[in-house]
Amino acid sequence: MRAFSLGPWLLSLWLLTAGPALADNNADEADIAFELGNDAYSHGNYTEALRSYFTSYRLVPNRNVLFNIARCFEALGKFNEAYRYYNDLLGEDLPAEDASEVSRSLERLRPKVALVRVTTNPRGADVFVDRADLGSRGRSPQTLALSPGRHKVLVQKSGYRPTETTVTVTRGREVPVDLDLALITGMVDVTGTPEGAEIRDNPTGPVLGRVPAKLRLSPGQRVLHVRAAGHAPGQYVIDVPSEGTLPLTVTLNPQTAPTGRVVVTANHDGATVRVDGRPAGFTPTVVTLPEGEHVLEVESRDVRPVRQKVTVIPDQEVKVHATLRYEPPPVRAASKRLLSVDEAPASTTVLTPEELRAFGWRTLAEALAGVRGFFLTDDRTYTYLGVRGFSPPGDLNTRILILWDGHAMNDVWAGQGYAAHDLSVDLEEVERIEVVRGPGSALYGTGAFFGVINVVPRESLGLDRRLEITGAVGALGSTLVHATTSWEDPERSVLFSLAGMKSHGADTTHLGDPGPIVTGLDGEKAGTGSLRARLGNLSLVAQLHGRSKDVPTAPYGTVVGAQGTRVQDVRGFAEAKYERPLSERFVLSLRGALDLSRYQGHWNYGDDSTATNTDSGAADWLTAEARLFAGLSDDNRLTVGVEGQAQLRVDQKSVGPAVAAPLDTRTRSLVSVYALDEWRLHPRLTLSLGFRVDKYSDLDSLPLTPRLAVIGRPYEQGLTKLVIGRAFRAPNVYELFYQDNFLTQRPAERLEPETITTFEVEHSHDLSHELRVTVAGYHNRISQLITLNTESAATPACGTASAPTQCLVYANNSGETLAWGAEAGLHWQPGRWLLVDLSYSYVTLRNASQDVVEAAPTHLASGRFLLPVGNGDMRIATQATYQSARVPGIAGADSGEALLVGFGVSGDYGRLRYFAGVNNLLDARYAFVVSDDVSAGPVPQYGRTFNLQLTGSF
Repeated sequence: MRAFSLGPWLLSLWLLTAGPALADNNADEADIAFELGNDAYSHGNYTEALRSYFTSYRLVPNRNVLFNIARCFEALGKFNEAYRYYNDLLGEDLPAEDASEVSRSLERLRPKVALVRVTTNPRGADVFVDRADLGSRGRSPQTLALSPGRHKVLVQKSGYRPTETTVTVTRGREVPVDLDLALITGMVDVTGTPEGAEIRDNPTGPVLGRVPAKLRLSPGQRVLHVRAAGHAPGQYVIDVPSEGTLPLTVTLNPQTAPTGRVVVTANHDGATVRVDGRPAGFTPTVVTLPEGEHVLEVESRDVRPVRQKVTVIPDQEVKVHATLRYEPPPVRAASKRLLSVDEAPASTTVLTPEELRAFGWRTLAEALAGVRGFFLTDDRTYTYLGVRGFSPPGDLNTRILILWDGHAMNDVWAGQGYAAHDLSVDLEEVERIEVVRGPGSALYGTGAFFGVINVVPRESLGLDRRLEITGAVGALGSTLVHATTSWEDPERSVLFSLAGMKSHGADTTHLGDPGPIVTGLDGEKAGTGSLRARLGNLSLVAQLHGRSKDVPTAPYGTVVGAQGTRVQDVRGFAEAKYERPLSERFVLSLRGALDLSRYQGHWNYGDDSTATNTDSGAADWLTAEARLFAGLSDDNRLTVGVEGQAQLRVDQKSVGPAVAAPLDTRTRSLVSVYALDEWRLHPRLTLSLGFRVDKYSDLDSLPLTPRLAVIGRPYEQGLTKLVIGRAFRAPNVYELFYQDNFLTQRPAERLEPETITTFEVEHSHDLSHELRVTVAGYHNRISQLITLNTESAATPACGTASAPTQCLVYANNSGETLAWGAEAGLHWQPGRWLLVDLSYSYVTLRNASQDVVEAAPTHLASGRFLLPVGNGDMRIATQATYQSARVPGIAGADSGEALLVGFGVSGDYGRLRYFAGVNNLLDARYAFVVSDDVSAGPVPQYGRTFNLQLTGSF
């Protein structure tokens, strides 16, 4: 290493002794930085040389650069720093000549520095000087160069109590410091029978003690193995408290049968092991069992459990290795009972709690934006969900059934499905989101037309947490506060939450170019309160949510830019559910609920915001359901149910003083029966057949909605689903009876239910256990589609006597609207926090009205990426979606075409959870063309926005 004294020699030694450089940018940058350091060193500019050497070392660590850094510090007279880097070099695997050179450098510096030699028992403790927050100086044994004077030396090691001492050091001398670390332990007080039984912490380890005994062990979870001659061995899972005492009573049964041992390992350490349904420890473990056949189960969170039979032979050892793999959460919405995604009789997607937290989605609509086949439309009043090319104008999400833990959230007045801040303030209470594509009326009845979305909330915060508080700020002046408290034990739990948000919205809204510019008037407020409780087999859920949204788009001919135009929605329900097994094969489920919905629209047709006209809708209704699940055999499962609904109140009021009194409406009652039978005809073939019959008190028709699904595995890595089904949507009170005193609209009074028949095939191929490719095709045939049309009557019935006009009226369309679509997806998820999900969707419509065609994109593409950083405490998430233009003849962003990119960083730090993200990162400017009734011009969508969120749990 003598060659490092001058710049040219430094460079030549670098070229001769450094390992082969990597052909990448880092190596090139490191080389340039090193040359700059050599040049600065040769001119005596040691500070600049240090800067370049540090850059080179950060890019490509190299012990030669480390030596040069030490020489620079020595040349600058910073002997403490120079000694530290020489000392670090001595710990490297150096050639003998280089090691001698470093040793001579250290000896040269010894008279100039004050040294302290820190050793600990045990070795490997982190060493700190003066303050722990300044960072570790290395691990013991360690020699440190310090400034002369008094210093505090602190040492820490996991599992041991930290200790410290104060030393006084002088230049030219070395002070030894030897510290002993005390092991942190807990006491286990073992009593029981038989006395004298041996206690070990592994089957072949040393004897820790004999019953009775007081054992001092390191804190944490472990398994104690207890043996005594003439008795069956026992294993006891314990959690040793830190500095506390744990009582443990052991009881060994007299041994009546020969035993053998089962050695259980897995690719996940710490997985739970059960034998014959009883806990038997954690992997890796050795279980002593009586001879014969036993059922062994190995499971861990978020992986597919392994269950197999093992045969124990006396005095012999059987080895079992369980390969546990990641498995997405199960889904309930497809069959009203928990099934894996592969078993579900429909095309299904589950958004996991890890995705919900990592991507920072604030609403259901945001979460669904990247799901295959889904797209969004926001007219600044409501957010509408579109699926598989269908989101007709004016449809309030009436053709998608939205559930909150199985409870229908669509109201009975207008059939509205809430999807944004009109559903909940945020998604903090949500555990997962289940998305089931295709007809769902065979189980759920009306509204499950294109799909069912089940939002599944969490039941508690966990056994060790009682309070969680979330605060968030974001663009558009948004603020959010959410607080949750919970308590639980194995038989009971209760969770209560309150949340509120406020946003002033966009500063300006440009309604087309050219077009009016509206300042402000885009504010939004929402609040949610919810309660969940469980007592044995009985559970209670209650939720009340309200939302107010200013509308800047001047809908329905209101004054552009005038204050006071806004909508208000309230949605609440309370549901009690009782579920218990009647026997091993039969489970009974009972459910009853009370629901309410309130809507009020304020529309400013003048300059005075206090004199707005209003329309409103209100409904209260009761529902009840009884369901029986019967396991007729190991391969045949039958679900039958009966459901009823009674509408207590349905009121509505039209716009304007001319219709001050409520409009004529009718309440309706409904009785439904349904059945779902699932047969496993072969290990590779399952058949699912369901149907439902709904009888409405005010409809002549009797909707019958069947669904047939065939699920097969044509080969080991393949999964094919063939689904043929029918769904319906009954006309709602708004469509039947709404009118505005015949100024522009008259009531329909009589409508037939809409129906859809769907043919769908989906095939998935597993390239590996974690990587799946999916392709799908579908065909929809929609009949009796209900739309708002302009009449062509011989005598116009609307308007005034002096200016009669044709009426707007809801009517069933004649003929069939046809849709053909294709989808493809790739999903790779080897673990909870590592994900790649890509999808593409294409759809074409036939015999559809122009406004229906222009409301949906033909092409959709999305990608979601999730990557853990370090040990997984930090995650990086990115989502990109592309949607094609919607209106033929209007290209690009003016017709909704956009590439939307979102980016987020999230993670955990102790009991804190954080998220920082940006939506529409590229600031894409695009707008949706909507009808003149909805907006005075094309509705612009929000540009780049951000969201910062911090959650603490206690």
